[in-house]
Amino acid sequence: MRFTLIAPALACLLTGAALTGCAAPAPQKTLAEAGAEAARCFRTDQVRNFRAERPANLYVRSVRGDVFEINTSGGCWDLDSAISIAITPTAGVSENVCVGDPVNILVPSATPGNRTCRAFITRSLTEAEVEALPDRARP
Repeated sequence: MRFTLIAPALACLLTGAALTGCAAPAPQKTLAEAGAEAARCFRTDQVRNFRAERPANLYVRSVRGDVFEINTSGGCWDLDSAISIAITPTAGVSENVCVGDPVNILVPSATPGNRTCRAFITRSLTEAEVEALPDRARP
């Protein structure tokens, strides 16, 4: 009688241990992967430099050295001759923006008032892609 009570309990214990022991461990991220994820976002108040290739493409360099491409769909006048700009998130209160986020770009102008254009952060560039940019477009 004693054997019959212990056997089911032992079977449950072994089955539970076998199920948890067979589960694959969660994959760990390498340093390169962790760095690539970090480069997908930047703080708008930490933009170090910017350059406009055309009225549609803006490249910004963050304080950390990451370069991001921002597409304005061509509707941002005077961007290629701007001395300064301000980037603000379209939604939310955080100053942190990521690839795929919509943003507003404020371009100060000589005429009264500022120009604001809508844009999207399209991608984060690799070092090779930054080097391949024309000199006039490299921030």
